[in-house]
This record gives sequence, C-alpha cells and structure tokens, in this order.
Amino acid sequence: MKYWLTILTITLLFSSCLDEETQQVEEKQKSEKKQDTVPRSPRDIIKLNAVSKYTGKPGRLIIVAESTEYVKEIEELMDSVFAAPIRPYYPLTQYFEIYQRSPEDFKRLSTRLRNVIELNIDEQIENGDPQMRIYENYYAKTQMYTKLEAHDVSDLYDLLEKEIDYLFKVYEKQEWKREFFRHAEHENVETRNKLKKKFGIDLTLPGRFSYESIDDEYAIVMFPDRTRQMDLETTGAYSTSRANFIQTGVMIWQYPFTDERQMHPDNLMMMRDTILKYHARHEMEGVYMGTQDHPAVIPEYEKLKIGDITGYQFRGLFKFTGEAEPSGGRFWSFHFKHPSRETIVAISGYLDAPPTMSASFDINRIRAVLYSLKVVD
Repeated sequence: MKYWLTILTITLLFSSCLDEETQQVEEKQKSEKKQDTVPRSPRDIIKLNAVSKYTGKPGRLIIVAESTEYVKEIEELMDSVFAAPIRPYYPLTQYFEIYQRSPEDFKRLSTRLRNVIELNIDEQIENGDPQMRIYENYYAKTQMYTKLEAHDVSDLYDLLEKEIDYLFKVYEKQEWKREFFRHAEHENVETRNKLKKKFGIDLTLPGRFSYESIDDEYAIVMFPDRTRQMDLETTGAYSTSRANFIQTGVMIWQYPFTDERQMHPDNLMMMRDTILKYHARHEMEGVYMGTQDHPAVIPEYEKLKIGDITGYQFRGLFKFTGEAEPSGGRFWSFHFKHPSRETIVAISGYLDAPPTMSASFDINRIRAVLYSLKVVD
C-alpha cells in the first residue's frame, strides 16, 4: 500500500510541474497575442513579465535559426554590424560575439540567454510583408528577444537590412543597462556624497570598489581585480600556475573653465595627459598613464548628451609610459563643462586586461557608470 501511495505522490508532483510549465507557455502566448492586437510600430518594444535571471556571458548574441534560414548573406550582414569592432581598440574588441543555434538546441540548452534574435521563414506570411516583433523580458528579466519572420530568405534579408542598425542600438544599449540595474541595487552614499561635494556630480556605482583622492583635482574609483587562470604547458602536461588579471575602474578629474577653446577635443585630450602624468602613476618609478596617439589607434570621439549635459565621449587606448612602458589598455570617457561650477569635468573608465580575456563585461560596467551621470550644484 505504501508503495502505491509513493508512486501516486510522485505522479501527482510530476503532473503538477508539467501543468505549471504548460501554463507559463500558454500565458506567454496569450500575452504575445494580446500585445499583437494593439496597433503599434514594428520598432516598439513589447515588454513582457519574465522575472527569471538571465544566463550566459555578456556580449553574446544568439541567432535562433535553421541553417537554411541563417544563410551566408544574412550571416555576413549580422557580422558587419553586431560583430563590428569597437574602434579604435586593439586587439580587436567586438560589440557582440554571434552564435547560431537551431530552435531545438536553443530550447534544449537554455532559453534565458541575454540577447536573442529568432529567424523564421514561413510561407503562410504574405510575400513582401515580413514581420518584426521586439520583446523585452521574454524568457528572462532584461532579456532582449526579437522575432523576424518572412515568406522567404529574400524578404528576411530585406527586413534585416532595413532594421539592423535600429536593432543594434537596442541590443547594445541593453548590454550596459543590465550593469546599471545591478549598480542601482547599491546606495554607496558615502562615496557619492564625496563626488557631489568635490566635483558636483552623482554617479551610480557597483557594489564593491575602493575610492582614493588626495586633492580637489582628481579621484579614482577602483573596481575589484578580476582573474582567470592561464594554462601553461610543461613537459606535455598542463598546470594552472599563473593568473591573468583585469584591472579596471573610473577616474574623475576637473580643472577651471576659462575659454571655450578648452572644449575642443584635441585640447581635452592634451589636458587629460597633463593631469594623468601627475595623478595616474604606475608602481614603477617614473612611469605614468598616457594616451596612445599612433594614427592607427588615435582616440575617436563624438558629441553626446547624457541627461541634460552635452559633452564629448572618447574611446581610445592608453599606455603607461615614461622610464618604461610596462602595460596599457582601453579607455572610455566623457568630458563636459559643469553648468554651475565653471569647471571642466572628465569621467574616464580604464581597462587593463590581457587580449585573451573578453572585455565586454568591464566595458559595459564602465559605460553604466558614465551614463548614470547627474550634475549637482
């Protein structure tokens, strides 16, 4: 009798789990149908209610499609935009790494990956009328999931060619926003008050860091070092006896505004090197941080508005220079004139990492700090 009761209990539990999973799928389908009945632009982002934690590494885009759908022409188009290099970084640093999975493998392995684009060819869709639907929080919270459906490959290519730049902006923005949401979980009141008082700015910072400042001109927020073991081959065997380090953080500096010519990008970079020569010193005597200005990797910039503040955003490479040149890395910065303090303020994230380690997480963490900028009096 106990034996049959045990079997009955297990059967009921298993049935309950299946019913719950089926209910979740049905609710998602109902939610999609409800959203699709509302007149909208194909570029509108449909927000669903998934609350599960996303999985997978940052900077990865999964294409869910059969090989007959993800043809060479579409693959090359995706690579030209999503897998484009972040200039002028060297070695090559892509915005996204792209991986294809069949629908079966996608469902079997994990549906909660950060960034997903699903391609589907369906002859029931009217020829010349391909469809695009963009979802947020689809299988997981903050997941971006886009469905591109068309009658044939030609229609699918035309749709993607038309919308790919917009899709890239949506997915690329969501990458750094995920880090911003994580940072917002931490108040960091003491350090934020110091930044408000010293520089007239407020930044949303991650959970663990160290803050240093010795004067009113410069401060640094250092994120914890990250490491990964490197395999070294010795006599045919492998031993993990050496660690690769990633060092990253954000530097803030300011100086008096006296002339509009100071805001020219060339002058902003010159002042960067002047300040960092005295403040961003290496542990080696006579070595300091400088900007790499070789024509192949000269910093790139554009005007950018963060909130109500307009300034210049820079991407470039730095190196420790002087008596020796031991290392270097990437930087991403924002420079602006403070609206009420008559100062020029710069917020510059730095990343010193081996080329064998992905920089996606660290770059997006830096950008999340920069784009959280608010000015105070």
